[in-house]
Amino acid sequence: MVPVVAEIASENKNTFAVGKLNREENLETSRKFGIRYQPIYIIFKDGEEVGRFAGETPKNEFVQNVLKAIN
Repeated sequence: MVPVVAEIASENKNTFAVGKLNREENLETSRKFGIRYQPIYIIFKDGEEVGRFAGETPKNEFVQNVLKAIN
């Protein structure tokens, strides 16, 4: 999924940004957001969580999930 997420980030850089966090290396942040498994995608708008989804997701569905949450 990592190459697909990088591709999505590149193709949508004028619409949204994509960041990556390693759960094991960032335990405090993982606890703060209730991350217990990977991959999980948390969508933020103006610093607030507006959505989340988990697991392997087809590229078009991933983009639609993000756009739905931020619009």
